[in-house]
Amino acid sequence: MQLKGGFMTKILGKNLSKQHLIMALFCIIYLVGIIGFFTPFLRVIWLPMSGLILYLTTFGVIASSKQQGKLALFLFLAFCIGFTSEVIGVQTGILFGDYSYGLNLGYKFSGVPIVIGLLWGVLAVSSASCVAQFPSLKKQAPFVAALLMLGIDYIMEPVAIASDFWSWNGEDVPLWNYICWFGIAWILQIILKRGMFLESNKVFNLVFILLTVFFSLLNLYQ
Repeated sequence: MQLKGGFMTKILGKNLSKQHLIMALFCIIYLVGIIGFFTPFLRVIWLPMSGLILYLTTFGVIASSKQQGKLALFLFLAFCIGFTSEVIGVQTGILFGDYSYGLNLGYKFSGVPIVIGLLWGVLAVSSASCVAQFPSLKKQAPFVAALLMLGIDYIMEPVAIASDFWSWNGEDVPLWNYICWFGIAWILQIILKRGMFLESNKVFNLVFILLTVFFSLLNLYQ
Protein backbone atom coordinates (compact mmCIF):
# COMPACT_ATOMS: atom_id res chain seq x y z
CA MET A 1 0.00 0.00 0.00
CA GLN A 2 1.39 3.36 -0.99
CA LEU A 3 0.39 6.22 1.29
CA LYS A 4 1.30 9.88 1.37
CA GLY A 5 4.44 10.36 3.40
CA GLY A 6 6.25 7.26 2.25
CA PHE A 7 6.07 3.56 1.66
CA MET A 8 3.70 1.85 4.06
CA THR A 9 2.58 -1.75 4.41
CA LYS A 10 -0.39 -2.89 6.41
CA ILE A 11 0.16 -5.94 8.58
CA LEU A 12 -2.37 -7.16 11.17
CA GLY A 13 -4.22 -3.88 10.82
CA LYS A 14 -1.18 -1.70 11.49
CA ASN A 15 0.69 0.50 9.06
CA LEU A 16 4.40 -0.24 9.10
CA SER A 17 6.98 1.96 7.43
CA LYS A 18 9.76 0.61 5.23
CA GLN A 19 12.20 1.23 8.06
CA HIS A 20 10.10 -0.81 10.48
CA LEU A 21 9.91 -3.69 8.00
CA ILE A 22 13.66 -3.67 7.50
CA MET A 23 14.19 -3.56 11.27
CA ALA A 24 11.87 -6.55 11.72
CA LEU A 25 13.70 -8.49 9.01
CA PHE A 26 17.07 -7.69 10.60
CA CYS A 27 15.85 -8.97 13.97
CA ILE A 28 14.69 -12.21 12.36
CA ILE A 29 17.93 -12.66 10.38
CA TYR A 30 20.17 -12.12 13.39
CA LEU A 31 17.99 -14.27 15.65
CA VAL A 32 18.18 -17.11 13.13
CA GLY A 33 21.94 -16.54 12.92
CA ILE A 34 22.34 -16.78 16.70
CA ILE A 35 20.28 -19.98 16.81
CA GLY A 36 22.32 -21.39 13.94
CA PHE A 37 25.63 -20.65 15.68
CA PHE A 38 24.45 -22.07 19.00
CA THR A 39 23.13 -25.30 17.44
CA PRO A 40 26.01 -27.67 16.59
CA PHE A 41 24.49 -29.37 13.54
CA LEU A 42 23.26 -26.03 12.16
CA ARG A 43 26.57 -24.29 12.87
CA VAL A 44 28.27 -26.35 10.15
CA ILE A 45 25.71 -25.04 7.66
CA TRP A 46 25.66 -21.44 8.88
CA LEU A 47 29.38 -20.79 9.10
CA PRO A 48 29.98 -20.76 5.32
CA MET A 49 26.93 -18.48 4.99
CA SER A 50 28.17 -15.89 7.50
CA GLY A 51 29.18 -13.42 4.82
CA LEU A 52 25.63 -13.49 3.48
CA ILE A 53 24.34 -11.90 6.69
CA LEU A 54 26.71 -8.97 6.20
CA TYR A 55 25.69 -8.57 2.55
CA LEU A 56 22.01 -8.53 3.56
CA THR A 57 22.81 -6.02 6.30
CA THR A 58 24.49 -3.72 3.80
CA PHE A 59 21.56 -3.89 1.37
CA GLY A 60 19.12 -3.22 4.21
CA VAL A 61 21.10 -0.23 5.43
CA ILE A 62 21.11 1.30 1.95
CA ALA A 63 17.40 0.58 1.44
CA SER A 64 16.51 2.28 4.73
CA SER A 65 18.48 5.45 4.04
CA LYS A 66 16.74 8.73 3.25
CA GLN A 67 19.80 9.78 1.25
CA GLN A 68 20.71 6.63 -0.63
CA GLY A 69 23.00 8.36 -3.12
CA LYS A 70 25.11 10.00 -0.42
CA LEU A 71 25.16 6.82 1.66
CA ALA A 72 26.24 4.74 -1.33
CA LEU A 73 29.06 7.20 -2.00
CA PHE A 74 30.27 7.01 1.59
CA LEU A 75 30.04 3.20 1.64
CA PHE A 76 32.13 3.15 -1.52
CA LEU A 77 34.76 5.41 0.08
CA ALA A 78 34.70 3.32 3.26
CA PHE A 79 35.04 0.15 1.21
CA CYS A 80 38.07 1.52 -0.62
CA ILE A 81 39.76 2.67 2.60
CA GLY A 82 38.86 -0.38 4.69
CA PHE A 83 39.50 -2.98 2.01
CA THR A 84 42.82 -1.45 0.95
CA SER A 85 43.92 -1.33 4.59
CA GLU A 86 43.03 -5.01 4.99
CA VAL A 87 44.92 -6.00 1.84
CA ILE A 88 48.00 -4.16 3.13
CA GLY A 89 47.57 -5.91 6.44
CA VAL A 90 47.16 -9.40 5.02
CA GLN A 91 49.89 -9.05 2.41
CA THR A 92 52.51 -7.23 4.49
CA GLY A 93 51.55 -7.25 8.16
CA ILE A 94 52.31 -3.52 8.33
CA LEU A 95 48.73 -2.80 9.36
CA PHE A 96 46.92 -4.78 12.07
CA GLY A 97 49.59 -7.47 12.35
CA ASP A 98 50.33 -10.94 11.05
CA TYR A 99 46.95 -12.44 10.19
CA SER A 100 45.01 -14.15 7.42
CA TYR A 101 41.38 -14.72 6.50
CA GLY A 102 39.68 -18.10 6.52
CA LEU A 103 37.04 -19.55 4.24
CA ASN A 104 33.79 -18.65 6.00
CA LEU A 105 33.32 -15.05 4.83
CA GLY A 106 32.96 -15.79 1.15
CA TYR A 107 34.87 -14.69 -1.95
CA LYS A 108 38.28 -13.15 -1.37
CA PHE A 109 40.41 -10.80 -3.43
CA SER A 110 44.10 -10.47 -2.57
CA GLY A 111 43.41 -12.58 0.49
CA VAL A 112 40.61 -10.37 1.86
CA PRO A 113 36.87 -11.23 1.73
CA ILE A 114 34.89 -8.62 -0.21
CA VAL A 115 32.36 -8.42 2.60
CA ILE A 116 35.01 -7.06 4.98
CA GLY A 117 35.18 -3.86 2.96
CA LEU A 118 31.41 -3.51 3.33
CA LEU A 119 31.63 -4.18 7.06
CA TRP A 120 33.86 -1.13 7.58
CA GLY A 121 31.22 1.12 6.03
CA VAL A 122 28.27 -0.43 7.84
CA LEU A 123 30.03 -0.18 11.20
CA ALA A 124 30.97 3.44 10.52
CA VAL A 125 27.46 4.67 9.66
CA SER A 126 25.75 2.63 12.39
CA SER A 127 28.11 3.73 15.18
CA ALA A 128 27.94 7.36 14.01
CA SER A 129 24.14 7.23 14.03
CA CYS A 130 24.13 5.90 17.59
CA VAL A 131 26.42 8.68 18.78
CA ALA A 132 24.27 11.25 16.99
CA GLN A 133 21.48 10.43 19.45
CA PHE A 134 23.45 12.35 22.08
CA PRO A 135 23.77 16.05 21.11
CA SER A 136 26.17 16.66 23.99
CA LEU A 137 28.74 14.50 22.17
CA LYS A 138 28.58 16.48 18.93
CA LYS A 139 32.13 17.82 19.12
CA GLN A 140 33.59 14.48 20.18
CA ALA A 141 31.34 12.41 17.88
CA PRO A 142 34.04 11.06 15.49
CA PHE A 143 36.26 10.01 18.41
CA VAL A 144 33.41 8.36 20.35
CA ALA A 145 32.03 6.60 17.27
CA ALA A 146 35.52 5.30 16.46
CA LEU A 147 35.70 3.92 20.01
CA LEU A 148 32.40 2.12 19.43
CA MET A 149 33.81 0.58 16.26
CA LEU A 150 36.88 -0.50 18.20
CA GLY A 151 34.61 -2.09 20.81
CA ILE A 152 32.86 -4.11 18.11
CA ASP A 153 36.20 -5.37 16.85
CA TYR A 154 37.20 -6.36 20.38
CA ILE A 155 34.11 -8.53 20.89
CA MET A 156 34.33 -9.91 17.33
CA GLU A 157 37.87 -11.23 17.69
CA PRO A 158 37.22 -14.40 19.77
CA VAL A 159 34.20 -15.35 17.64
CA ALA A 160 36.00 -14.66 14.37
CA ILE A 161 39.00 -16.76 15.36
CA ALA A 162 36.87 -19.69 16.54
CA SER A 163 34.70 -19.49 13.41
CA ASP A 164 37.60 -19.38 10.93
CA PHE A 165 36.72 -15.88 9.78
CA TRP A 166 40.34 -14.90 10.35
CA SER A 167 43.29 -16.05 12.43
CA TRP A 168 46.46 -14.59 13.92
CA ASN A 169 49.89 -16.09 13.54
CA GLY A 170 50.46 -15.92 17.27
CA GLU A 171 48.67 -16.77 20.50
CA ASP A 172 46.98 -13.42 21.12
CA VAL A 173 45.45 -10.59 19.13
CA PRO A 174 48.21 -7.95 18.95
CA LEU A 175 47.70 -4.50 20.43
CA TRP A 176 48.74 -3.09 17.04
CA ASN A 177 45.53 -4.49 15.56
CA TYR A 178 43.41 -2.38 17.88
CA ILE A 179 45.53 0.72 17.31
CA CYS A 180 45.14 0.37 13.52
CA TRP A 181 41.44 -0.39 13.86
CA PHE A 182 40.85 2.75 15.87
CA GLY A 183 42.94 4.89 13.51
CA ILE A 184 41.06 3.77 10.39
CA ALA A 185 37.72 3.99 12.18
CA TRP A 186 38.51 7.57 13.23
CA ILE A 187 39.41 8.50 9.64
CA LEU A 188 36.06 7.12 8.44
CA GLN A 189 34.19 9.02 11.15
CA ILE A 190 35.89 12.28 10.21
CA ILE A 191 34.95 11.71 6.56
CA LEU A 192 31.37 10.99 7.64
CA LYS A 193 31.08 14.22 9.59
CA ARG A 194 33.01 16.64 7.41
CA GLY A 195 31.72 15.16 4.17
CA MET A 196 28.13 15.71 5.31
CA PHE A 197 27.38 11.99 5.03
CA LEU A 198 26.14 11.61 8.59
CA GLU A 199 22.57 10.34 8.91
CA SER A 200 20.68 9.57 12.11
CA ASN A 201 18.61 6.51 11.31
CA LYS A 202 16.72 3.97 13.46
CA VAL A 203 17.80 1.12 11.20
CA PHE A 204 21.46 2.13 11.52
CA ASN A 205 21.09 2.21 15.31
CA LEU A 206 19.49 -1.22 15.34
CA VAL A 207 22.27 -2.67 13.16
CA PHE A 208 24.89 -1.56 15.66
CA ILE A 209 22.87 -3.01 18.56
CA LEU A 210 22.28 -6.30 16.74
CA LEU A 211 25.94 -6.71 15.84
CA THR A 212 26.93 -6.00 19.45
CA VAL A 213 24.39 -8.47 20.85
CA PHE A 214 25.17 -11.05 18.15
CA PHE A 215 28.91 -11.20 18.83
CA SER A 216 28.51 -10.78 22.60
CA LEU A 217 26.22 -13.81 22.78
CA LEU A 218 28.44 -15.85 20.49
CA ASN A 219 31.35 -15.10 22.81
CA LEU A 220 29.49 -17.11 25.45
CA TYR A 221 29.57 -20.09 23.10
CA GLN A 222 33.33 -20.06 22.61
